[in-house]
Amino acid sequence: MKHLKQWWTDLDKKGKIAFIVSSAWWAIALTFVVIFSMHNILWPGVDLENCFRLSRAFNPTWEDIWPRIVGTVYYYCLIMGISLVLRFIFEHIWTADRRAATIMKLFASFFKYAAVIVTVLVVIAVWGVNSTSLLVSAGIIALIIGLGAQSLISDIIAGLNIVFEDEFHVGDIVVIDDFRGSIVDIGLTTTKIVDPAGNTKIINNSQISTVVNLSDHPSVAACLMYIDYDEDLRKVEKLLNDKAPEIRKEIPGALDNPKYIGVSGLQDGYIELKIICHCKEENRFQTERDLNRAYCLLFLDSGIDYPYNQLMIGSRALTHPQDAADPEQLKRILAHLAGDDKENK
Repeated sequence: MKHLKQWWTDLDKKGKIAFIVSSAWWAIALTFVVIFSMHNILWPGVDLENCFRLSRAFNPTWEDIWPRIVGTVYYYCLIMGISLVLRFIFEHIWTADRRAATIMKLFASFFKYAAVIVTVLVVIAVWGVNSTSLLVSAGIIALIIGLGAQSLISDIIAGLNIVFEDEFHVGDIVVIDDFRGSIVDIGLTTTKIVDPAGNTKIINNSQISTVVNLSDHPSVAACLMYIDYDEDLRKVEKLLNDKAPEIRKEIPGALDNPKYIGVSGLQDGYIELKIICHCKEENRFQTERDLNRAYCLLFLDSGIDYPYNQLMIGSRALTHPQDAADPEQLKRILAHLAGDDKENK
């Protein structure tokens, strides 16, 4: 039930309206199916059996055509309605097991294709085509289709391989072809991936050659902090280690205490320190933002000088350190550099 509530909450306004309209349409279709299924009880004197008969000879008269139209609508609503209900159940069954959720999605995709095939066979049988003969010749048809649909067959086989080889599941965060995102659907032929910005990539299953599954193990969130060379490095390192348990309380996504792993670089004007902690891949970016904020506040509250860009001015006019120490002399030198002394002359 919680899963259904979350699914409904995640739908936008347009999606909710579309779902309501679709539900109303299928409610009417279900009513139509129920009424015609009970025609012997509701209209005992009316013969509607021709509406349900399959593979009977076609007669181009209105008395023969209208029962076929009714039968077409009946079987379409019946088969596609059952498929829709089964797909909705399988797609929205709540489960904590990601592999089970992936298999549910695969079953939903299977019902979608199976319903279309069965509907086509039943409808053509309603209009007088012998479905038995058609199925007997299905071997030849399958051979012809197979030669022209090799890529489709490859996608289906690859989709089954993905599920049963347990490579990744619905909900996993993966990198495929340099596209990083979360798996939202694994179908018989395609896989859908959504990145943090909401962009969706649909890729054929047979084209998935290499996959980096980022959800297999905890990810590492990294934070780089900087201090002046004038700071006492040992003091700063002790502060980082002592405050790690307190910092973790400020970071909801952290799975362990932040760990100071050392000096990662000696740059021009500052020392670069690196702190890491483990988190779930879906929380990595937010955890890094929380780390940056927590350690920035720690440095500010502890009075640690944080380096910033500085402008250095050099001139041959500054021939002696005392020139910079004498305010009047420094003022004359700066005026000379700016060209103001010419105007005064």
